[in-house]
Amino acid sequence: MTRKSRVALALLAGASLLVAACGGDDDGGSTSATEAPAGSEAPATEAPAEELTASDVGITADTIKIGVAVSDLEAIRAMGISIPETLTTDHLMDRWQVFFDDMNEAGGINGRQIELVRLVWNPLDQSTFDTLCAEATVDNELFMVVNGTGLSSIARKCLLDAGVPIMYGDVMSQAELDTGLAISLAPPSEVVAAAGAKAWIESGEAAPGAVVGILSNNSPALSAAGKAAEATLTEAGYTVKLIELNSVSGDNAAINEEGANAVGAFQAEGAVRVLVATPFTENTGFWTAAAAAGLKFSLMDTSSSGCSAFGLSRAPAAASDSECITAYDHSTDGTTIRPDTEFEAGCRAHFDENFEAYYGGKSNSGVPAGQILTDTTGKQLFSDYTPQECAMANIFQLAMTAAGVNPTRASFIESVLNLGEVPLALAGGGTGLFAPGKPYAANAVHTVKITAAAADTAPDANGLYNGCAAPISCGVVVSDWTSITD
Repeated sequence: MTRKSRVALALLAGASLLVAACGGDDDGGSTSATEAPAGSEAPATEAPAEELTASDVGITADTIKIGVAVSDLEAIRAMGISIPETLTTDHLMDRWQVFFDDMNEAGGINGRQIELVRLVWNPLDQSTFDTLCAEATVDNELFMVVNGTGLSSIARKCLLDAGVPIMYGDVMSQAELDTGLAISLAPPSEVVAAAGAKAWIESGEAAPGAVVGILSNNSPALSAAGKAAEATLTEAGYTVKLIELNSVSGDNAAINEEGANAVGAFQAEGAVRVLVATPFTENTGFWTAAAAAGLKFSLMDTSSSGCSAFGLSRAPAAASDSECITAYDHSTDGTTIRPDTEFEAGCRAHFDENFEAYYGGKSNSGVPAGQILTDTTGKQLFSDYTPQECAMANIFQLAMTAAGVNPTRASFIESVLNLGEVPLALAGGGTGLFAPGKPYAANAVHTVKITAAAADTAPDANGLYNGCAAPISCGVVVSDWTSITD
């Protein structure tokens, strides 16, 4: 990681803040605080600056202490899971650190410097969820916790139960958002599931009265998602067969066996299609059996990294040609690579400034986080930039600046909800909207087709790999964005 001055995102944030904060007076005029009022003999003086105080947990007169939750990738690698050597726990932390370094180098937030505390968990060891929670609630006094994707709902519940706000870059449940302590980039799982069911209905594949399957699990968030999709389909006149996997068992082999058995149950009911709400880590059994049986299915992006570039790069051959309804954007429509928006270009430039030396080259669209790929011509393609960290850092800076000289957790959350429109990277069509009662940003979903590509897939005349931006399985965009707020 380089230690240069990093100002690209600070400039973007500053411009957005001016738009958000400077509405102007109704008459368009203004009065200087140092001008003497008409008829006054003595000039007015400026009000004394408000003294910085320890205004809430994790806030001192000088600092704001933020917890950053990152996966213990070394522990996962030691357990035999293949992870790129460049993707380390330190690197995950650095991807956050560079944004907060920018803010500190520019003077901090309203006079305070930001301190980051690294919180580590192992996704394959549930005991580490408790350790992370203890570090965030007992061992340290933190203003809030941030995580881009993957933090277990068990750990999130512990944090929320302790009153710690969470800013999350991925899908949460409506119940989590209803605590008033959670902010997310993606819509809640129930909203995505209902939107997925609606998108399938509008495809016209089958008329009302047909049987539609839903595969969900018994975790709180995904059970609620399955029921939301069921309600949407039932209201439209379809007959629904809902099956929930026993996800809380923690037995992945048994879960995949349940998924395989569900295929027969759906076929026995005459299901024309199955809408899948379970995470990609639980889908192998279902995918394999469904492909062998010729059962059509679509994914609904209701869980962490489900239909992100990273998640789909792990999809097996059995999932190819199925579709996913998601709030994530993807790099290609199968013929061309989508150009970055202005905000995304700033995110990419910021990433390259800080990590080009680390990877050995500039970022490439569609390459999953942390990876370096080499195609059949010998060309190297380097990890794409980090869209969630980039968007969340911008939102944090905007909201924290507007939360007051002596902010509280409550004033910060209120400030986020009053930001209005915010830029997003690789999500929601490029913009999102916060509003009172809407603590998530993305306003739209679209459909992508899971497309197979591998290291031996040669680039075509457009520089794509079977329609993917890199020689690895991907999502190819096949629909326009559809509003979820209408």
